[in-house]
Amino acid sequence: MINLSTTTYAHIFDMPPRWGWRLALATLLLAGATRPARAQQVLVQANVADDTIKTVFGANRRYFGHFYAGYGLVAGPAGRGAALRYGLGSSEGRLGGRLKFRLSQALAVNLDLGYAYLRYELAQNAQKTVPNAALHRHEKLGQHQIFSEASLRFNAGRRGNSVGRYLDLLAGGGWLAGTNHVTQGEPAPGIGAVETTESGLPYLRRWTGGVGARLGIDRYALVGRYRLSSAFGDDYAGWPELPRWVVGIELGLF
Repeated sequence: MINLSTTTYAHIFDMPPRWGWRLALATLLLAGATRPARAQQVLVQANVADDTIKTVFGANRRYFGHFYAGYGLVAGPAGRGAALRYGLGSSEGRLGGRLKFRLSQALAVNLDLGYAYLRYELAQNAQKTVPNAALHRHEKLGQHQIFSEASLRFNAGRRGNSVGRYLDLLAGGGWLAGTNHVTQGEPAPGIGAVETTESGLPYLRRWTGGVGARLGIDRYALVGRYRLSSAFGDDYAGWPELPRWVVGIELGLF
């Protein structure tokens, strides 16, 4: 504790007026100088971190990741004996995740990983040979697939920090994690339905590959994929081919 003597107080109050005002002003400036400086330092650090995140991650930034869902219809010709009933019965549903790496304002690379279920509803006619010639009320081949896909993206137009308009060229492959063959026969009187399911089909090829294209605006896209690999394994190379095209839509979940 500082003990100011009577003499010290006397010296302070005996100072000329101009020196008293100067001493008071200097004291006020010194007391308030540190607090704004500290506040300014914290504010600058927080803004730098936020700006860095916004610069690196975002729809039109260096990195962008999101989930998506897709649905498509099987299309294209089938070999004689493997005709389909086209429409909702022969279709594919997809769920996946995508990570985009922007190379420039006009170019990016996408990497996808996901799950797809593809089903073929076989037509029941006299020419049918896949997987056999037996006729049923309904008959389907199903494929549970884990897929990966890479695509090269070409961006068009000005878009700010949004996905904008783009064209993707696709190439990828998949592994059939599960397969099934489902038939529905004519039920006997008093029976609602007769259904038979076979799993682990040996004649479907386990590994598949294909190419495609995606044309999109922001979260909405039209997609077409073409299967390059045969639907059936090497031991069944003589079987007629199933349709190779799937054409549909895709919705980005972001």
